Amino acid sequence: MRLRIDGVKVEDVRQGQKTRIEGKVLYVDTGDLEKALLSDKRIASVRVDIVRPGSSVRIVNVIDVLQPRCKVEPEGTDFPGWLTKLGVAGNGRTISLEGVIVTVCNRFSHRSYSAVLDMFGWGADLSKYGKMPNVVIDPAPAEHVSEREFELAARTAGLRAAVYLGAAGSGRRRTGTEIFDLKPSPGKKGKLPRVGYCYMLYTPQHDYQGVPDPIFYGGQATEILPTVVQPSEILDGALVNQLTVRGMETYSIQNHAVIRELYKRHGRDLIFAGMIVYSATMEPQRRQRNAMLAASLARNVLDADGMILTKCYGGMPHVDEALVAEACENMGIKTTMFVHLVHSGSSLAESALASSPKLDAIVNVGQVLERIVLPKAEKILGGDRGTSVYNPDIKQTAGSAALDIEEFLLAGLHDHLGSSRVAAVDY
Repeated sequence: MRLRIDGVKVEDVRQGQKTRIEGKVLYVDTGDLEKALLSDKRIASVRVDIVRPGSSVRIVNVIDVLQPRCKVEPEGTDFPGWLTKLGVAGNGRTISLEGVIVTVCNRFSHRSYSAVLDMFGWGADLSKYGKMPNVVIDPAPAEHVSEREFELAARTAGLRAAVYLGAAGSGRRRTGTEIFDLKPSPGKKGKLPRVGYCYMLYTPQHDYQGVPDPIFYGGQATEILPTVVQPSEILDGALVNQLTVRGMETYSIQNHAVIRELYKRHGRDLIFAGMIVYSATMEPQRRQRNAMLAASLARNVLDADGMILTKCYGGMPHVDEALVAEACENMGIKTTMFVHLVHSGSSLAESALASSPKLDAIVNVGQVLERIVLPKAEKILGGDRGTSVYNPDIKQTAGSAALDIEEFLLAGLHDHLGSSRVAAVDY
């Protein structure tokens, strides 16, 4: 499979009578975009705002951040299983708008927390999204639409907005092209180490109302056995983030740091052997089964000399990841684990949830419960000044003089896939 992503640079976003790109400015007909989003009968109304970096704006109730993208070859295959019929992603040509984001809010959720995104000050400096012009989508549910169904509608609205804006780049001069293709380089096959990637997609421990979120080709991933997929599928819309932000957004998946780096080095100093996807579980026997099957695929299908492993969300998936890594090591495959720990009051050695002398290459990509304090914002989007913002110790609102949050709630600060804005260091 060969995926080509053509980048179109955007430096500013403005209101316009027609959605288009002129120079490096994206003009958005917000009325036309609203009309497109209201085609979903689960949505009664939607507010679209354009926000520029440096504005004293705080966006709350954030459930996702996306990069505007549109499939042009084959046409009409955007986010299969969500917006279009099922089909394998990761092939053909995609237009990607670089330097602009879509932020999706859900002010009607009863979840205990959702993310925050500041476009000014300390919060904007910390987040990879705070310096980009931003199109904010804030929908409201139609009458009699359940909370859970509206969560899916809000997610769909974000995906639809990303494709709508991405289409403005079609026919424009591209500012960069990336090719994702795993064909081996001539003359180097067999001379370079084969490195694979094991990607934990999901963990059920945070399932809201006990219902798994559909994330993989529009379906649930909790029951998936370890499976080999093409890495380009992940970059091209097969996978979206869960229905809440916990240090991860769809934008980070679209720009998956580990996958992109392995493609970049493929045929130069390693062979990207392929990737395996699976989900964490709370069942001990299934955890062992996943480890056994994932290691077997790494050895007998990918023929890997080494494997990189990442985990998602809370602490428990650390165990699943470690068992897969240990099973790989037992088969003679060297492993490197990416983890993120919960707090900063101890070292990596003290906080790791697995202990094996074979697991001697561990990268800590951040401490998710580290606290940060953000200054007061002049304007609130996605809610109002009285919107509650999660803090385990105090009651606070979006309009508080100082907003005290845990780092995983600042969208764009943490990234389980290797492009966090902060580093965790033992002293």
